[in-house]
Amino acid sequence: MTGDAYPLPYAVWDKPGNPPPGFPTDRPVSLAVGVFDGVHRGHEQLLERAVTDAAQLDHGIPAVLTFDPNPAQLTRPDSYIGNLSTLPYRFDLFARCGIEEVLLVRFNRQFAEIPGTEFLERIMGLFPYLRLVVVGFNFHLGHNRDVHADDLARWMYQRGVRVDIVPALKDNGESISSSRIRRAIAVGDLKLAALLLGRPYTVAVEGSLPSHRGECSQLLPPAGSYFCTFVGEESNREGMIRISTDDTLTWEPLLNETKYVLLRRPAHVNDS
Repeated sequence: MTGDAYPLPYAVWDKPGNPPPGFPTDRPVSLAVGVFDGVHRGHEQLLERAVTDAAQLDHGIPAVLTFDPNPAQLTRPDSYIGNLSTLPYRFDLFARCGIEEVLLVRFNRQFAEIPGTEFLERIMGLFPYLRLVVVGFNFHLGHNRDVHADDLARWMYQRGVRVDIVPALKDNGESISSSRIRRAIAVGDLKLAALLLGRPYTVAVEGSLPSHRGECSQLLPPAGSYFCTFVGEESNREGMIRISTDDTLTWEPLLNETKYVLLRRPAHVNDS
Protein backbone atom coordinates (compact mmCIF):
# COMPACT_ATOMS: atom_id res chain seq x y z
CA MET A 1 0.00 0.00 0.00
CA THR A 2 1.11 3.54 -0.67
CA GLY A 3 -0.37 6.86 0.39
CA ASP A 4 2.06 9.41 -0.97
CA ALA A 5 -0.29 11.18 -3.40
CA TYR A 6 -3.55 10.77 -1.51
CA PRO A 7 -4.75 11.06 2.10
CA LEU A 8 -5.29 7.27 2.37
CA PRO A 9 -3.18 4.17 1.81
CA TYR A 10 -4.08 2.75 -1.59
CA ALA A 11 -3.03 0.20 -4.17
CA VAL A 12 -3.46 0.40 -7.94
CA TRP A 13 -4.87 -2.57 -9.84
CA ASP A 14 -4.08 -1.93 -13.49
CA LYS A 15 -4.20 -5.42 -15.04
CA PRO A 16 -6.89 -8.01 -14.22
CA GLY A 17 -4.42 -10.88 -14.00
CA ASN A 18 -1.83 -9.07 -11.89
CA PRO A 19 -2.55 -8.59 -8.17
CA PRO A 20 -1.57 -5.11 -6.99
CA PRO A 21 1.23 -4.68 -4.44
CA GLY A 22 0.22 -5.74 -0.95
CA PHE A 23 -2.41 -8.25 -2.09
CA PRO A 24 -3.89 -10.61 -1.17
CA THR A 25 -4.52 -9.01 2.22
CA ASP A 26 -4.63 -11.09 5.39
CA ARG A 27 -7.02 -8.83 7.31
CA PRO A 28 -10.82 -9.14 7.53
CA VAL A 29 -12.34 -6.50 5.30
CA SER A 30 -15.65 -4.71 4.96
CA LEU A 31 -15.58 -3.48 1.37
CA ALA A 32 -17.67 -0.75 -0.26
CA VAL A 33 -17.66 -1.10 -4.04
CA GLY A 34 -18.50 1.61 -6.56
CA VAL A 35 -17.27 4.56 -8.58
CA PHE A 36 -18.42 7.06 -5.93
CA ASP A 37 -18.08 10.06 -8.22
CA GLY A 38 -18.84 13.10 -6.11
CA VAL A 39 -19.27 11.01 -2.93
CA HIS A 40 -22.82 12.30 -2.49
CA ARG A 41 -25.24 11.70 0.38
CA GLY A 42 -26.26 8.29 -0.92
CA HIS A 43 -22.62 7.21 -1.27
CA GLU A 44 -21.94 8.28 2.30
CA GLN A 45 -24.50 5.76 3.56
CA LEU A 46 -22.62 2.94 1.81
CA LEU A 47 -19.28 4.04 3.20
CA GLU A 48 -20.64 4.45 6.72
CA ARG A 49 -22.02 0.89 6.67
CA ALA A 50 -18.60 -0.49 5.74
CA VAL A 51 -16.98 1.53 8.53
CA THR A 52 -19.54 0.41 11.11
CA ASP A 53 -19.22 -3.25 10.18
CA ALA A 54 -15.42 -3.23 10.18
CA ALA A 55 -15.42 -1.82 13.70
CA GLN A 56 -17.11 -5.02 14.88
CA LEU A 57 -14.44 -7.28 13.34
CA ASP A 58 -11.21 -8.35 15.01
CA HIS A 59 -8.61 -6.12 13.33
CA GLY A 60 -11.17 -5.37 10.62
CA ILE A 61 -10.59 -2.67 8.08
CA PRO A 62 -13.15 -0.56 6.18
CA ALA A 63 -12.00 -0.35 2.57
CA VAL A 64 -13.20 0.86 -0.82
CA LEU A 65 -12.82 -0.67 -4.25
CA THR A 66 -13.30 2.12 -6.76
CA PHE A 67 -12.64 2.81 -10.44
CA ASP A 68 -10.77 5.47 -12.39
CA PRO A 69 -11.55 6.57 -14.99
CA ASN A 70 -15.28 6.23 -14.56
CA PRO A 71 -16.25 3.11 -16.57
CA ALA A 72 -18.95 5.17 -18.29
CA GLN A 73 -16.23 7.25 -19.96
CA LEU A 74 -15.10 4.12 -21.76
CA THR A 75 -18.35 2.23 -22.24
CA ARG A 76 -20.77 5.14 -22.84
CA PRO A 77 -18.63 8.09 -23.96
CA ASP A 78 -21.39 9.79 -25.95
CA SER A 79 -23.63 10.21 -22.90
CA TYR A 80 -21.00 10.83 -20.20
CA ILE A 81 -20.78 14.60 -19.58
CA GLY A 82 -18.01 14.82 -16.99
CA ASN A 83 -16.62 14.03 -13.55
CA LEU A 84 -18.00 15.45 -10.33
CA SER A 85 -14.75 15.05 -8.40
CA THR A 86 -11.06 14.61 -8.94
CA LEU A 87 -9.48 11.43 -7.65
CA PRO A 88 -7.56 13.14 -4.80
CA TYR A 89 -10.75 14.87 -3.63
CA ARG A 90 -12.65 11.57 -3.79
CA PHE A 91 -9.99 9.98 -1.58
CA ASP A 92 -10.25 12.92 0.81
CA LEU A 93 -14.00 12.36 1.10
CA PHE A 94 -13.43 8.63 1.67
CA ALA A 95 -11.12 9.48 4.56
CA ARG A 96 -13.67 11.86 6.08
CA CYS A 97 -16.18 9.00 6.10
CA GLY A 98 -13.76 6.74 8.00
CA ILE A 99 -12.47 4.55 5.17
CA GLU A 100 -8.92 3.36 5.84
CA GLU A 101 -7.70 1.83 2.57
CA VAL A 102 -8.56 2.02 -1.13
CA LEU A 103 -8.07 -0.41 -3.99
CA LEU A 104 -8.08 1.66 -7.18
CA VAL A 105 -8.99 -0.13 -10.40
CA ARG A 106 -7.46 1.62 -13.42
CA PHE A 107 -10.41 0.83 -15.63
CA ASN A 108 -9.53 -0.12 -19.21
CA ARG A 109 -10.68 -2.42 -22.01
CA GLN A 110 -9.20 -5.44 -20.26
CA PHE A 111 -11.40 -4.86 -17.22
CA ALA A 112 -14.40 -3.94 -19.36
CA GLU A 113 -14.32 -7.30 -21.12
CA ILE A 114 -14.28 -9.46 -17.96
CA PRO A 115 -17.58 -11.20 -17.12
CA GLY A 116 -18.93 -10.08 -13.77
CA THR A 117 -18.53 -13.42 -12.00
CA GLU A 118 -14.91 -13.65 -13.14
CA PHE A 119 -14.27 -10.21 -11.71
CA LEU A 120 -15.83 -11.32 -8.44
CA GLU A 121 -13.54 -14.35 -8.35
CA ARG A 122 -10.57 -12.03 -8.72
CA ILE A 123 -11.86 -9.81 -5.91
CA MET A 124 -12.13 -12.87 -3.64
CA GLY A 125 -8.55 -13.72 -4.51
CA LEU A 126 -7.42 -10.27 -3.39
CA PHE A 127 -9.56 -10.29 -0.24
CA PRO A 128 -9.53 -13.90 1.04
CA TYR A 129 -10.91 -12.73 4.41
CA LEU A 130 -13.67 -10.61 2.94
CA ARG A 131 -16.55 -10.35 5.42
CA LEU A 132 -18.96 -7.80 3.92
CA VAL A 133 -19.55 -6.16 0.56
CA VAL A 134 -21.61 -2.96 0.50
CA VAL A 135 -23.14 -1.75 -2.76
CA GLY A 136 -25.94 0.49 -3.90
CA PHE A 137 -29.32 -0.69 -5.17
CA ASN A 138 -28.29 0.09 -8.77
CA PHE A 139 -24.97 -1.77 -8.60
CA HIS A 140 -23.77 -3.59 -11.71
CA LEU A 141 -20.46 -5.13 -12.69
CA GLY A 142 -18.80 -6.95 -15.54
CA HIS A 143 -18.95 -7.10 -19.31
CA ASN A 144 -22.26 -5.67 -20.52
CA ARG A 145 -23.11 -5.00 -16.84
CA ASP A 146 -24.02 -8.67 -16.46
CA VAL A 147 -23.93 -8.89 -12.65
CA HIS A 148 -26.43 -6.82 -10.65
CA ALA A 149 -26.86 -6.32 -6.93
CA ASP A 150 -29.08 -9.35 -6.38
CA ASP A 151 -26.72 -11.53 -8.44
CA LEU A 152 -23.85 -10.29 -6.30
CA ALA A 153 -25.70 -11.14 -3.08
CA ARG A 154 -26.45 -14.71 -4.21
CA TRP A 155 -22.90 -15.27 -5.47
CA MET A 156 -21.29 -13.96 -2.28
CA TYR A 157 -23.73 -15.81 -0.01
CA GLN A 158 -22.57 -19.10 -1.52
CA ARG A 159 -19.04 -18.17 -0.43
CA GLY A 160 -19.93 -17.08 3.08
CA VAL A 161 -19.73 -13.34 2.45
CA ARG A 162 -22.51 -11.01 3.47
CA VAL A 163 -23.77 -8.36 1.04
CA ASP A 164 -25.48 -5.17 2.13
CA ILE A 165 -27.52 -3.63 -0.69
CA VAL A 166 -28.23 -0.03 0.30
CA PRO A 167 -31.57 1.27 -1.01
CA ALA A 168 -31.88 4.56 -2.82
CA LEU A 169 -31.72 7.71 -0.75
CA LYS A 170 -34.38 9.98 -2.22
CA ASP A 171 -35.05 13.68 -2.48
CA ASN A 172 -38.49 14.84 -3.66
CA GLY A 173 -39.28 11.27 -4.66
CA GLU A 174 -36.22 10.93 -6.91
CA SER A 175 -33.12 8.89 -6.17
CA ILE A 176 -29.95 10.80 -5.31
CA SER A 177 -27.41 9.80 -7.95
CA SER A 178 -24.28 11.09 -9.61
CA SER A 179 -26.16 11.28 -12.91
CA ARG A 180 -28.83 13.50 -11.39
CA ILE A 181 -26.19 15.77 -9.89
CA ARG A 182 -24.43 16.03 -13.24
CA ARG A 183 -27.66 17.11 -14.89
CA ALA A 184 -28.19 19.77 -12.23
CA ILE A 185 -24.69 21.18 -12.65
CA ALA A 186 -24.94 21.12 -16.44
CA VAL A 187 -27.90 23.51 -16.29
CA GLY A 188 -26.44 25.62 -13.48
CA ASP A 189 -28.74 24.43 -10.68
CA LEU A 190 -26.08 24.57 -7.98
CA LYS A 191 -28.69 24.71 -5.21
CA LEU A 192 -30.03 21.28 -6.17
CA ALA A 193 -26.51 19.92 -6.69
CA ALA A 194 -25.49 21.05 -3.19
CA LEU A 195 -28.63 19.50 -1.69
CA LEU A 196 -27.91 16.15 -3.30
CA LEU A 197 -24.17 16.23 -2.57
CA GLY A 198 -24.61 17.42 1.01
CA ARG A 199 -22.19 20.32 0.40
CA PRO A 200 -21.49 22.93 -2.29
CA TYR A 201 -20.19 21.63 -5.61
CA THR A 202 -16.40 21.73 -5.35
CA VAL A 203 -14.01 22.28 -8.24
CA ALA A 204 -10.38 21.40 -7.65
CA VAL A 205 -7.81 23.84 -9.02
CA GLU A 206 -4.09 24.27 -8.62
CA GLY A 207 -2.52 27.59 -7.82
CA SER A 208 -3.70 30.81 -9.39
CA LEU A 209 -5.97 31.25 -12.38
CA PRO A 210 -6.91 32.02 -15.14
CA SER A 211 -6.72 28.35 -15.97
CA HIS A 212 -8.16 26.79 -19.11
CA ARG A 213 -10.73 24.05 -18.64
CA GLY A 214 -8.28 21.70 -20.36
CA GLU A 215 -6.52 21.72 -16.98
CA CYS A 216 -9.78 21.07 -15.09
CA SER A 217 -11.03 17.50 -15.26
CA GLN A 218 -14.44 18.23 -13.76
CA LEU A 219 -17.85 19.11 -15.11
CA LEU A 220 -18.45 22.87 -15.03
CA PRO A 221 -21.77 24.73 -14.99
CA PRO A 222 -22.77 26.97 -17.91
CA ALA A 223 -20.83 30.13 -18.75
CA GLY A 224 -21.48 32.98 -16.34
CA SER A 225 -20.48 34.44 -12.98
CA TYR A 226 -20.88 32.49 -9.76
CA PHE A 227 -20.62 33.35 -6.08
CA CYS A 228 -18.22 30.93 -4.44
CA THR A 229 -15.75 30.23 -1.66
CA PHE A 230 -12.06 29.98 -2.48
CA VAL A 231 -10.34 27.38 -0.30
CA GLY A 232 -6.60 27.84 0.19
CA GLU A 233 -3.87 26.10 2.11
CA GLU A 234 -4.06 28.60 4.96
CA SER A 235 -7.29 30.57 4.55
CA ASN A 236 -10.64 30.77 2.78
CA ARG A 237 -12.47 33.74 1.34
CA GLU A 238 -15.74 34.51 -0.36
CA GLY A 239 -15.69 35.83 -3.88
CA MET A 240 -16.86 35.41 -7.43
CA ILE A 241 -15.57 33.32 -10.30
CA ARG A 242 -16.38 33.65 -13.97
CA ILE A 243 -16.72 30.76 -16.40
CA SER A 244 -16.41 32.10 -19.94
CA THR A 245 -17.89 30.63 -23.09
CA ASP A 246 -14.51 29.08 -23.94
CA ASP A 247 -14.50 27.38 -20.51
CA THR A 248 -11.84 29.60 -18.97
CA LEU A 249 -12.07 30.16 -15.22
CA THR A 250 -11.05 33.59 -13.91
CA TRP A 251 -11.20 35.50 -10.65
CA GLU A 252 -9.66 38.57 -9.10
CA PRO A 253 -7.44 38.92 -7.21
CA LEU A 254 -5.46 35.80 -8.01
CA LEU A 255 -4.63 33.57 -5.07
CA ASN A 256 -1.59 31.38 -5.47
CA GLU A 257 -2.57 28.93 -2.74
CA THR A 258 -6.08 28.14 -3.96
CA LYS A 259 -6.92 24.43 -3.89
CA TYR A 260 -10.69 24.30 -4.29
CA VAL A 261 -13.51 26.53 -5.46
CA LEU A 262 -16.86 25.89 -3.79
CA LEU A 263 -19.49 27.02 -6.28
CA ARG A 264 -22.58 28.33 -4.49
CA ARG A 265 -24.94 30.02 -6.95
CA PRO A 266 -25.05 32.07 -10.16
CA ALA A 267 -24.33 35.73 -9.47
CA HIS A 268 -27.74 36.77 -10.83
CA VAL A 269 -29.63 34.48 -8.42
CA ASN A 270 -30.71 36.01 -5.11
CA ASP A 271 -30.59 34.10 -1.84
CA SER A 272 -34.05 32.93 -0.84
